[in-house]
Amino acid sequence: MATIINLKGTKEAPKNSRSSMETRIISISGVQQWKVPPFQRPVRVNAKVQEAAQSTRENEAIEGVITLGQVRGDLAYYIVDGQHRIEGFKISGIEEALVDVRVVTFEDFAEMANEFVKLNSSLVRMRPDDLLRGMEDSTISLQLIRKHCPFVGYDQIRRASTGAPIVGMSVILRCWAGSAGETPTSTMAGQSVSSLAKTTDETSARQLIQFLGNAHQAWGRDPEYYRLWGALNLSLCMWLYRRLVIDRDRMGNKRIVVLNQNEFKQCLMSVSASGDYLQWLVGRNMTERDRSPAYMRLKAIFQKRLQEITQTKSALPAPAWSSR
Repeated sequence: MATIINLKGTKEAPKNSRSSMETRIISISGVQQWKVPPFQRPVRVNAKVQEAAQSTRENEAIEGVITLGQVRGDLAYYIVDGQHRIEGFKISGIEEALVDVRVVTFEDFAEMANEFVKLNSSLVRMRPDDLLRGMEDSTISLQLIRKHCPFVGYDQIRRASTGAPIVGMSVILRCWAGSAGETPTSTMAGQSVSSLAKTTDETSARQLIQFLGNAHQAWGRDPEYYRLWGALNLSLCMWLYRRLVIDRDRMGNKRIVVLNQNEFKQCLMSVSASGDYLQWLVGRNMTERDRSPAYMRLKAIFQKRLQEITQTKSALPAPAWSSR
């Protein structure tokens, strides 16, 4: 039974309304005796459940609090909250685990169902950037980006304050990961931003930081250039950066021009100087409809600037998706 602590400004709960919480060692055989109430959602073993299973196996403990319910007159225990963490324990391969268990007594299943809804509802929905903020202290890639690129943040994006971030971390990670493929995308086949943060190694993070530094010097933080920090333009510029600057060994087309950091930055400066392109970006998104015409405009701006620098015509990538 949990210890009741006297706190200032509180009073003891009625005996028949009090829940109990204990830290217990549970076994697979014990968990299998817990019942699934009719309102509980189906179990889906996805990547997060697999991660929970691995964590349970390594720590021999289930994270968080498992809430069980009992209906008066019924001795059975019903799983109210923590069903997928319990499933993670079942597939972890271990027989016992430490867990905090909260047991609540209900008058009927309707009351238990209301508790289920409350526990699985949030007062304020977590945004992707909220999750990333919580991961920063344990994720090297996020720490590096925040250290070297203070204009990347988690909230108050593009607010009036001069110190406010101009682009969100979740946008940056999605665009960077999406620019790695043959066809730039911002969806990443449903992969979460937390997963992207975990899989971005230090080398990739430092390459991203170099790109962001060039972009910030070229575009700045003035409101008239905010459109350049949108997903469409960012993804395409990152896609070009990977192929023109990072891929110096030319794994792709050998004819494609190789640029150094300064040359690429000058091209980005020309992008910000193109009033027609800035105007065209209004209302455009990272869709098949807008991606191809955006790239062709961006490519023309790059080629014009490179011709001014080198006095020769430079070959840029001509992917199949750009002609659709």
